[in-house]
Order: sequence, then structure tokens, then C-alpha cells
Amino acid sequence: MPRSALLRRILPWIAAIAIVAYVLRVVSIEEAWSALLRARLDIILPLVFGTVLGWFLIDSRAYAYAFSRFNTPVSWPEARSLRGVTYLLTPIHLSLGKAALVLRLHTVKNVSLLEGTSSVALYQTIDAVVLASLTALGLGLIPTTPETSAARTVAIAVVLVAMSYLLLLRSDRPNFRLLDRLRRLTLHHSHRQIRIRDVSVLVCAKLAYHLVSIIAFYFGTQAFGIDVPFVLVLAVTPMIEAIGGLPITPGGLGTQQAAMLYFFGSYGSEAAIVAFGFSLPIAFMVVRSLIGLAYLPALTPNAELESLPIR
Repeated sequence: MPRSALLRRILPWIAAIAIVAYVLRVVSIEEAWSALLRARLDIILPLVFGTVLGWFLIDSRAYAYAFSRFNTPVSWPEARSLRGVTYLLTPIHLSLGKAALVLRLHTVKNVSLLEGTSSVALYQTIDAVVLASLTALGLGLIPTTPETSAARTVAIAVVLVAMSYLLLLRSDRPNFRLLDRLRRLTLHHSHRQIRIRDVSVLVCAKLAYHLVSIIAFYFGTQAFGIDVPFVLVLAVTPMIEAIGGLPITPGGLGTQQAAMLYFFGSYGSEAAIVAFGFSLPIAFMVVRSLIGLAYLPALTPNAELESLPIR
């Protein structure tokens, strides 16, 4: 492997280790573990299972719509099978899960890899727009600081750039060679077909998805004795999710926990916030993996997508 590629793979883990080490300097492992043992499992367990199931159903339904609209007919049960299998790979790397989704679509539906990638990329662009919009809106609900003002500016810029990108690809104007080349790329196959109705459906799906996240964060913090006002959770959860999506550390490891300490530090003990910040993503990953195992038979050569669990 070239040194540059190896470095790109190692750097996020180095950053994660450094941030986690900083967090654990603020709160010791013993304190965090003690806070975890005091958490209310009667709230956490149904919350974790309900949240992951909600995400799974919303996400798979949106993929069923996107693939049917831009590639080939895909039913909701089929999309659940396609998405479920990728849950086994997402914990390794988010991009690996997306790549597996495209590959499975190619294998079972004979959709071109580039056309499938186009639909997934379009869906991710819509997600980025929704997440950045919610972040900008949320930051307007909390007291303004230089940091939150700068973050809000960045979020608004992301929305404007992403929407401009979609509009330029969808439109035939302006008309010049480089832009026309971009429009003709198979990677932009889905972007060229998108309509206002498609945007509305996918935006509603991602709004529902992130609403589930907000509910999970609110009741999750309460279960750990962190008395965060709902309006603050509403305001900062999209931002914490956005921070977790940045390619700084694998899966937002460390960055999300540091962000929670920053936003929730005034409403509970630091030990409880760290315990919540680390345990909830791990619990989500475990439950997602269980869903992935339920769909593992879909990888057998003669398996029919609709014949598998969670119909």
C-alpha cells in the first residue's frame, strides 16, 4: 500500500485516540463506568432498539423510493434486505457500508455500479442538506457565541453549495463544456432525473430520520441523569450528528463525545455525559449488527430478497 494511502487510513485513528485521551483526562474511566451503572436501563434498552428499528425502516423506505425512481423497481422488503446486510459492514467504515449497498443492488438487480452509486450519492447529498439546515436552525435557537456563529455560517454555506450543485446538474443552463461533461457523467445519472417531488419525499424521510435521533438523544440523556432542555437537544443534536459525520475520526469516535461535553456540560455530571456519549453509539452499533445478522442469509446465491426477516 502506498505510504500516502496508509497515512490517510491511520490519521483518523490517531485523531480519535488523541481526542478520546483528552476526554478521558477530563473524566476517568472509573467515573464514567460508575455513571453507566447508575443509568436507567428500563429507558435505555427500549430506546436503543426502537431508535435503530426506526432508522432502519425509514432509511430502507427512502432507498426503496430512490432506487425505484432512478434505477429499477425495488420494493420496501427488498430494500430492507439490501440495507440490512450492509449493517454488518458499516461499523468498520461508513463508506464501506454504502459501497456494499451499491454492490448488492448490482448483484441482485443488475443495476450498473455507477448508476447505483449515483442514487446513493444523491441520497447522501439530500441528507447533508437536511442535516446542515437543521444545524443552522438549531444554532439559531441557542445563545450566540463566536463558535456557534461560525458553525451556523458554515452550515448555511453547506446548504447553499449543495443546492447549487444539484441545480447546476439538473439544469441545462449555464451551458459550457466542463459543466456539460459533469452532467453527462454516469455518476450524475440520478441527479439529472430528480424532480421537486423526489426532493420533497427524500427530505421528509431524512427529517423523520433525524427526528428519531433527537428523541433518542433527549430520552437518552434523561436516562443518564443529564437534565438537558428539549429545545437544546433539538438545537444541537443535528450538529453533533454532523460533527460525527466529518472525516476526522472513524465513525465520529471522540469528536461526538467532545461535542456533547461542550453542549451538555452545564446540565449534568461530566462522567454521565461521557458514559452516555460512548455507550449509546456502541449500543446502536450492536443492535444494527443484530439486524445485519438477521439478513445474512441474503448473501447466499439463491436467496430471494423478499423471503428474509423483518418483512
